Amino acid sequence: MASIQRSLVNLEMLSDDITSLSFEARNTTAHIRLLNEVLKELKDLDALVPNETESSFHNAMTGSIFENIFERKRMVAVYIKLIGYVLTAWEATSKANAILLDNFDASADKRLELLQVKAIKAKSQLKTVATAMGQSDYEKFTRTLGLETQEWQWDTLRARF
Repeated sequence: MASIQRSLVNLEMLSDDITSLSFEARNTTAHIRLLNEVLKELKDLDALVPNETESSFHNAMTGSIFENIFERKRMVAVYIKLIGYVLTAWEATSKANAILLDNFDASADKRLELLQVKAIKAKSQLKTVATAMGQSDYEKFTRTLGLETQEWQWDTLRARF
């Protein structure tokens, strides 16, 4: 139980760091770095989850800001998938934009196409998991991780991909 508590404290601190970012700092390198840290911490927590019953896991969550987010222990794995899709889409889109801005050469078309397909695939997978979660749970995800820009909103996600 102590390791779960340690992971929760680390996740809460990271969540506070993310929510303390100004709106202009969202979707920046600093935000991505924090999301990578959250992903790492969630993977550590996920390694501990199989040793817990639903009841003991729920008891460990009591009093945490994640109490209403991780209502079931399988939600930890869902968040890992979602963050992975967000980071993949972000990375691929950033690289594609960099190619368009200043690195357009003879082989750029092929690289650009591959990166755009990778970003679209990640967002499509994100949409699939988000739809399975439902709007309420997805909005908890975006709020907790500072993904409140238009790109990650429920309506945008549902409309585009």
